[in-house]
Amino acid sequence: MKQLLISIFFILSVSVANSQFSFTYNGREYRVLKTSVFTDSTGKQYNYNEAMLVMMGGEYEILPANPKDASKGFLLSGISREEQLKRAMAAPKPAETTAFKTGKKFDPFSAYDMKGNLVDTRQLKGKVLVINFWFTTCPPCKQERPYLNKIVDDYKSDSNIIFIAIALDQKEQLEPYLKNNEFKYNVIPAGKKIADSYKITGYPTQVIVDKEGKVAFHTVSYYYVTDYWMRKTIDELKKS
Repeated sequence: MKQLLISIFFILSVSVANSQFSFTYNGREYRVLKTSVFTDSTGKQYNYNEAMLVMMGGEYEILPANPKDASKGFLLSGISREEQLKRAMAAPKPAETTAFKTGKKFDPFSAYDMKGNLVDTRQLKGKVLVINFWFTTCPPCKQERPYLNKIVDDYKSDSNIIFIAIALDQKEQLEPYLKNNEFKYNVIPAGKKIADSYKITGYPTQVIVDKEGKVAFHTVSYYYVTDYWMRKTIDELKKS
């Protein structure tokens, strides 16, 4: 019998604050509640909020633990990389933020990074800027980091792709944090004034700036399609 698997994009479009959502599997509707229990293939259990964060990367989908009894909770079932890419290509582009406008000039900023080096985006014209706004106690920011680090690794041989992470936290807070939570972007501390200057209200916020200093892509939070669209945008800008 054909299985109608839940759309991850639908799950991640539902606010964690919402009490529930539903999906169809084998022709039967299942309702996921805030009190539902989730289990992965290792037997590890997750609560609702934890499961939604795990789902962000698009590597898992939700299935009923017992198709005959919804009270038994749900499984976080792994998805192949091939299927992840297929779903990402078919899904809508991530929603844009209210902080930026695609095609409009990106207002430059200058600030010192964690090593004391000055980062001045006015001096980076001709390069593609991949910028992340985040803070240490933001759960989605932490959940997205392995995916962002992988993007950095995949483009590290191209000196024309610059990755910048603007953190709201002070340097003193970031130093011990980054020792245990590697972030391969060039991290700028104490960036709240910069974030406020763009009227950013949601975190993490992603923005990609083209070689002419114009906004090419921007979105808030991190969903499984974000990785695909970030790479797609970077690849297109490399050719321009």
